[in-house]
Amino acid sequence: MSMHFSAPTLSNAAPAQDDCVTLQLSRLPEILTVQVPDSSDFAANWSVYAILGSDGEEPEWEGDEVDTGAWDDAEDEMEKLFDIEVQLPKEALQPYLGREVELRYKFRDESSMEPYSLPLRLRIEA
Repeated sequence: MSMHFSAPTLSNAAPAQDDCVTLQLSRLPEILTVQVPDSSDFAANWSVYAILGSDGEEPEWEGDEVDTGAWDDAEDEMEKLFDIEVQLPKEALQPYLGREVELRYKFRDESSMEPYSLPLRLRIEA
């Protein structure tokens, strides 16, 4: 379910040209950092992960989950984290060599809602 979360950004990539980021596999680190834009639309008790593919509901690849919050003993509640980053291994991009793929982040919460972001198109080159 897309709730109009902003598209992710890649910390080690040039800005998008024509809404598409070109990545050269030979120049990438083993792990790319995907930045999740801060938003008031997700809760501190959710988790988030990177996904690849044109269908946000049924992605072709899913990354490891990262918590969107941390427990605060003083406040006795979950505190939302900012500047959240998820990882995208370079090897996950290998099957898309010579073509484009959509990168998103997707949330998971306790009620089984799984909203996802708008896509960032990646053009994968050697």
